[in-house]
Amino acid sequence: MAMKRLLGWIVVISILLAGCGKEQKVGIISGTVTDVEGNPVANAEVTAMGRTISSTRTLHNGTFYLTNVPEGFTTILARARIGNREYTGRQVAQVFPNEQSKNINIMIAPSDLQGSVEGFVLDPLGRGIERARVFAGGALSSALAITDRRGYYRIDGLPAGFEYPIVASAPGYENDRRTVAIRARETSLRSFTLNYSSNRPVNAPQNLTATAWTMPRELMVTRDNRTLHAYNAIRALFDKNLRHRPLRPPSRAAGDYWIEVDLSWEFEQQSSLLGYGIFRGTTLQELESNAIAFLRDPLADFFADLDPGLQPNVTYYYEMVALNTDYLDDLPGSSSGRSNRAIARPFVPIQIVEPRPNTLVDSRSLIISWTAVERADYYLVLVYDRLPDYQVQPFYPSDLDNPGAAKVFAPNTSLVYTGPAFSPGRTYYLVVLAFSNDRSTRAISPLVAVQAR
Repeated sequence: MAMKRLLGWIVVISILLAGCGKEQKVGIISGTVTDVEGNPVANAEVTAMGRTISSTRTLHNGTFYLTNVPEGFTTILARARIGNREYTGRQVAQVFPNEQSKNINIMIAPSDLQGSVEGFVLDPLGRGIERARVFAGGALSSALAITDRRGYYRIDGLPAGFEYPIVASAPGYENDRRTVAIRARETSLRSFTLNYSSNRPVNAPQNLTATAWTMPRELMVTRDNRTLHAYNAIRALFDKNLRHRPLRPPSRAAGDYWIEVDLSWEFEQQSSLLGYGIFRGTTLQELESNAIAFLRDPLADFFADLDPGLQPNVTYYYEMVALNTDYLDDLPGSSSGRSNRAIARPFVPIQIVEPRPNTLVDSRSLIISWTAVERADYYLVLVYDRLPDYQVQPFYPSDLDNPGAAKVFAPNTSLVYTGPAFSPGRTYYLVVLAFSNDRSTRAISPLVAVQAR
């Protein structure tokens, strides 16, 4: 009898040891932590909660990179102390084995200026739908919650004072969309009833466009949020939507520049829409099969390709598909046809040659020159009498719709300043942008600060 018990324990222990030796499937999560103004938050603590805890801190540009995160849905917490206040935020991410889940963006706010939304996601018979997704729309990406077996969900940490679009989605059901106003220290109630879906087709994304930006490397190393704001304010002069989509420089790049390709498309509310698949290739053959991202967000209308491997003077082709709510069940016909094709061919970086930074200049004899950018059709020279910001308009030219001599056509790479006189002793900021005629390709020089003589 004792021998039988011993053998029994040996079998049990062997099974347990075998289970312990089983390789755990893990993935990678990367993203950005920002405050409600879109400023990247450096040195924020970011933690993936779950069976095992993975933790890191954001870099100077607000980006983070978490490794060895177990597969499945996991809650990502962000925490930082800014001044004398504690800021927190959270996001839910889906992790896939041996893959990197990108664009997991977390907006943090003072803990006492946050609110929540909760409720149930039900089927037509009033039964809870387990593992439904509930999205609350945001500037960079949507906050996400997953329902439990009762169909209950809760999204915490939403910055108060805003009205959010909120969508419930589940495989085999049609989406339901509502709006919710979030108030500080309060929990709003929003419940959903989803109708059954029969693998309803979704329309392909329409009017996909690609805008390539070549940006100076200094944005990757600066720890000054005002500098990041300045460059994004300059970009927002030519695309107002960028004001709500703060700069997110990568933590590394291939050279003294970094490239961002912004994809945008017409948002179409579709009751069976789960999200989108994004494809990129340097050849049409590669484009056919190279999926670079899956946006499981039915509220999305924008994607920033921040791959550090993007190179100037290389042609990149982009296409998208829409995915319906049966996509996760891998049913035939659960993705749309391809969108139109968008093409990006980024510029090389641009530098101001003269004047040099921090030199004394006389506006009556000022000549501004810069490096040539291959394929640029024209350049635009901007002068600011203070550090650029969203509320600060260029000192010169005064009218961007009619820039006059500030618009310099290639191959010319210099300008004799003819704008208003500088005030002696004041600091001015110069920047030169390169454009293609359709403005789909752009480059920004580093800001050069000079002092008026």
